[in-house]
Amino acid sequence: MEIIYNKPEIYATNDIWIQPVSRSSVLDSNVVGTCKIIHNIPVLKTLGSPSLKRTVLNILHVLKDKMTFFKNSSEIKGMDNIFEYLNEIYFDKSVNNYYRAKKAWYRVIGDLFEDVNNWNFKKVMGKLITILKVLNPVLVFDLHDISKWNHLKTFQRFVRFLKYEGISIVLRCPFEAYSYLKNNFEDYKTNSIAAVIYYAKKKGNLISEKVSKELLKLSSGNLKVIDLILANSKRDLKNLRDLKVNSKRILPEVVPKKYKNIVEKIILLKKFNIKEISAILEYSQSTVYNYLNELVEMNIIKKRRLNKNILFKLNIDKKTIRNIIKSNFEFKNIFFEINNSSLKNYTEMFNGFLIFG
Repeated sequence: MEIIYNKPEIYATNDIWIQPVSRSSVLDSNVVGTCKIIHNIPVLKTLGSPSLKRTVLNILHVLKDKMTFFKNSSEIKGMDNIFEYLNEIYFDKSVNNYYRAKKAWYRVIGDLFEDVNNWNFKKVMGKLITILKVLNPVLVFDLHDISKWNHLKTFQRFVRFLKYEGISIVLRCPFEAYSYLKNNFEDYKTNSIAAVIYYAKKKGNLISEKVSKELLKLSSGNLKVIDLILANSKRDLKNLRDLKVNSKRILPEVVPKKYKNIVEKIILLKKFNIKEISAILEYSQSTVYNYLNELVEMNIIKKRRLNKNILFKLNIDKKTIRNIIKSNFEFKNIFFEINNSSLKNYTEMFNGFLIFG
């Protein structure tokens, strides 16, 4: 939840987001959830269930004591009078009658609980969506391994109904259920940008969404590359001009290992011939020449003939670095990478990798 709490506004887009997490961080079956206001955005976290009735009850149990969260009833139909009453009786400082407002709120919530218990479906959905529209939260459903659910259709329809009504949804699921969940929600999004912003903040860097997006492009989700770039950038990165990709420092760390030594020497020399580079390496001239030709093909150096000599020159830019990273680093799921990073203590195993709790 720390990734969502860090930047909830990125999730408040009326979309369905899927976020894989470690199994131990999902709500227990006997915990209904929480609701917090962060950056003026309510983040409502509850446990999702294959039973629609149980899921609705979980939402209501989280909201039943949250009267003070509901301050705005503009353009909401159905129960607009109760919210206008709450605004007038509780939030209007000239009146500020908490007990009358609380009594009215619990009457409404009590009626809704009764509708759920009697399963008056039409009334339940109408009242629930009215309450959620007034609150306008980022609604987070914690899910256990849904591949083991007997049926998913009801939950699918409920989530899509909420999205249609303008509610932002985050589905948090264990890593082992991630692929299954993606296959059953074709219109989902994955908020990797929020994950990079969170990771950078934990490392001491405050970055914008644009910078986060660029870091993802440059790194292909690899934290090693993100760490290298952040280490050579400012602490506060508001725009792309602030993002300094120090190619000379990054290059030796992202090329294949066999080139690391020769690339480090090339960066020191900048311009050189084969004799000059061979003199500071332990390789034969033929090996050095082969390596240099391979680096020319990778656009890391340029080769030109000057009279009888062949001269080499360092030739790297951001585009070259990006191509090298894409060639030598496979794309990573940033959520899984962060789970396996040193940000937290490792407490759980998943496919041979340690995951924090």
